[in-house]
Amino acid sequence: MYKLQPLFKSVGETPHPSCVYKMKKISDHFNNNVTENNGTDCDAQDSATPNNCEVEQLEKRWTEITSRLQRLQSELAAIKTGSSSGLSSFIDAWERNFQDLVIHASPSNPPHSLPLLRERMEKLGVPVYARTHVHSAIAGNKLLSDTLKSFICSDSRLERSQAHMAITLIWIKAGDGEEPSLVVSPSSQAVAINGEANIARYLARFVPGLLDYENQPLKAAQIDQFLDLTESTAPLGSRGTKRERAATLQSLDSTLSSRKSLEETSNEVGLVDFVVYSALVNSCTEKEIGKNVRAWMDRCRSTVKQATAPSDSKRSILENYLKELGIAFRTVEHPAVFTVEAMMEHISHLAGFHAKNLLVKDKKTGKLYLITARHDATVQLSQVSKIIGAKELRFADAETLEATLGVQQGSVTPFALLNDAQQQRVTFVLDGQLWDEKNGKDSYLNFHPMTNEATTSITVAGFKIFLKATGHEPVIIQL
Repeated sequence: MYKLQPLFKSVGETPHPSCVYKMKKISDHFNNNVTENNGTDCDAQDSATPNNCEVEQLEKRWTEITSRLQRLQSELAAIKTGSSSGLSSFIDAWERNFQDLVIHASPSNPPHSLPLLRERMEKLGVPVYARTHVHSAIAGNKLLSDTLKSFICSDSRLERSQAHMAITLIWIKAGDGEEPSLVVSPSSQAVAINGEANIARYLARFVPGLLDYENQPLKAAQIDQFLDLTESTAPLGSRGTKRERAATLQSLDSTLSSRKSLEETSNEVGLVDFVVYSALVNSCTEKEIGKNVRAWMDRCRSTVKQATAPSDSKRSILENYLKELGIAFRTVEHPAVFTVEAMMEHISHLAGFHAKNLLVKDKKTGKLYLITARHDATVQLSQVSKIIGAKELRFADAETLEATLGVQQGSVTPFALLNDAQQQRVTFVLDGQLWDEKNGKDSYLNFHPMTNEATTSITVAGFKIFLKATGHEPVIIQL
């Protein structure tokens, strides 16, 4: 519409850049040895012969791929021959692909094999960062003992960034007998991996040596045969029938009569043993278990305790204290128990007296008394009050128990008087029949060693030495 004359006369043509954006070649992404261009001259890159450059890149890439294939072939051959050097490529894979696993489990059905899985992976060169958490919905659950709250924990010196795998165990509210479940990737995993056996299988495919599972088909079939027995609806599962369980236990007892492990090629208990052991602990009673299975379970418990118990645990402190006093003792592992009836299912075979323990408080004076009596004796607090000169005895609450004796409900024991050695707040009241030294089996006393997952046997003479050392002269009463 309008035409205007330019304000300035054109001096010459304005040069236009021939390169607006510069991008590296795709082939450079796969070759770390390619020298990067400094970006000052686009034409310099264009001046190179395209065909020669691409061929050079392809040759370097091919050399890299073939060298990696040769390395993998040599390490695969080392794995087949049982050489530990074959683990290096798998360790490299862990370093490149950090595994973050979350396991949900119910306190009523703990995955007892999990601490052993962690320990074995670390022995095979896979550092594991492990932590245990309690869902707020079950924070006050009586089944949550100190042991379960620290059920699986890695070395405090290991940082998460240094580990190749992280395992987080979360205790949740679930139905009785519900299996533990593993979630690998919540965003992409539609169905969780359920059951200890399947969790063990999943991890075995990542860590060579955890289960000798892939290289020997016949042995893999034997392993699967035992692991399948622990599925929820299988004979040893939480929903298995009593008749099927009895037949399976009889078969296991016969198998273990001639060997010490379910893994035929080993005399030491292994991962298969621990998965089956966990199923037995969660589904069977002591009366159902035969002699050979019981001896095998004792070996499993001992190994589990070594993997789960911290060095400074209350039980360890007690045992070291008894050793310093020169007191002989014997400890038997068993599942957590909260009643006398449940306890006797597991320790009735032990020689000596079994005891029940009550921490009570004088309602008027606030004085505390620990009453220890035979497990089958009748304890009437009104009668005991008259004997010891108290006004009115009431059971002490959990907070008082923890503050004075340092144990939780279900784990009350006269051994806890060790934690009262300095303050001397608790008066010890003892059934007279537990104080008399006798010959034979009745000279032994059986108490919890600060935890309700074990029972420690000690002689009456040794118990007297212990009480003298802690400064608790007992008040003897006849019940």
